[in-house]
Amino acid sequence: MNLQELTALKDKMNTFRPLTMDEIKAIEKDKKIDHIWSSNAIEGNSLSKYETAALLETGLTVHGKPFADHLAALDLSRAYDYVQELATGELPLDEIAIRDINRLVTYSDDPAKRAAAGQYRQIKVWPNGVKDVHYAEPNDIPAKMQDLISWYKNAEDKEHPVKLAALLHLKFVTIHPFRDGNGRTARLLMNFELIKYGYLIINIQPDKDSRSAYMEALRVAQAQDNVAPFISLVADYEVEELNERISLLERIEKERKFAKGQTRLDQFEDHP
Repeated sequence: MNLQELTALKDKMNTFRPLTMDEIKAIEKDKKIDHIWSSNAIEGNSLSKYETAALLETGLTVHGKPFADHLAALDLSRAYDYVQELATGELPLDEIAIRDINRLVTYSDDPAKRAAAGQYRQIKVWPNGVKDVHYAEPNDIPAKMQDLISWYKNAEDKEHPVKLAALLHLKFVTIHPFRDGNGRTARLLMNFELIKYGYLIINIQPDKDSRSAYMEALRVAQAQDNVAPFISLVADYEVEELNERISLLERIEKERKFAKGQTRLDQFEDHP
């Protein structure tokens, strides 16, 4: 995928009449639920998409499912809202913002670890089953996070937003600065960058094939220093989202024109 093709798709999307507030709310609600469900499911959360939606909309828990899985969904919901505000506001993306995102993501899904929420880890960790990849040493994390922010500020005006979003996710998750919630935080950071530049939220799907493709692209980037497959994976998700949104906008515009030209109510205006 040529990244300029993504720009062209976004520009095409923006040529349509704006959605109504009700339409925007419906779409955003569905994307938020899908993000919370999919991002948690990648990490092993047992709630289905329907159960996640029911929890967020009614507060009702699902009998037989771990209480921690419910708390993780509620935590990620608050973190998602914070990232939306961050992306559309004036606050910069810095270490404080990243710590706050992780703090929200992990605050109550494991009360025993609550004190560590938003704090850089002081223990060594390794990616499961990837012997060639080593996350940052605890002593190196503060410097590496400062380097990440410096890189981001320097690259922001030079890289295509979709490529930058993919690299921000990749670089952050390779540092792995927190004890928990790094994957969920990375996916929120990726979407922060997409939203900020007018692109659409993407949600990595948790089915076996999609998750395997995601993990393999991360492994290739980390173990072989080849970021192209991961950037392509993110770009493909964005292409799918843009094409779906354009198709929706085309259908809405067609329906609006049809409804405007087909009414017969004017025949009855002078009748009781």
